[in-house]
Amino acid sequence: MAIDIGPVKKERPKENNIILILPILFLILSFMVYFLIAFLFVPQKNSEIQKLTLEISNLNTASVNSNIKELNTAKVFISDFKILLDNSPKMSKFFESFEAWKHPQIVYSNLKIDSSIRNVSVFGKTTTNRNLMEQIATLKNEQSIESYELSNIVVSETGETSFNISLIIKAGLLR
Repeated sequence: MAIDIGPVKKERPKENNIILILPILFLILSFMVYFLIAFLFVPQKNSEIQKLTLEISNLNTASVNSNIKELNTAKVFISDFKILLDNSPKMSKFFESFEAWKHPQIVYSNLKIDSSIRNVSVFGKTTTNRNLMEQIATLKNEQSIESYELSNIVVSETGETSFNISLIIKAGLLR
């Protein structure tokens, strides 16, 4: 009887074969995804980038640059005007108050407003002296008027009365 002393081949269990096959499959799948991205998606994105770069270079012309300069100049003027507008007196409150206390049968014209000294001068014309007296009574009771002065009162033969009123109004009415 002879004894074989040579290497004996052992069969590997099937679990070891699966453990070796899985990393190889994962490596193959990784290479496939890499080549798919590198040769399919990247060229598409590069062509889109080239198209957009070309469009941007076409937009950057002399006329566009001159328009940008004009707009920047306009922006400076608009911001300057905004500062002036923010610091100017607000006349809407005054006109609302004026409508509230003016006499309906007196026609006013030549309105002059000096907001620095809160003075309002106006020329008025009415058909009777009574309307002027009623207007004076209203001005006396008006809280937004600090003082008033009547001048150049002229009564015509028909009874028509013309006059000038100078008002000093409260500061809150012009702000």
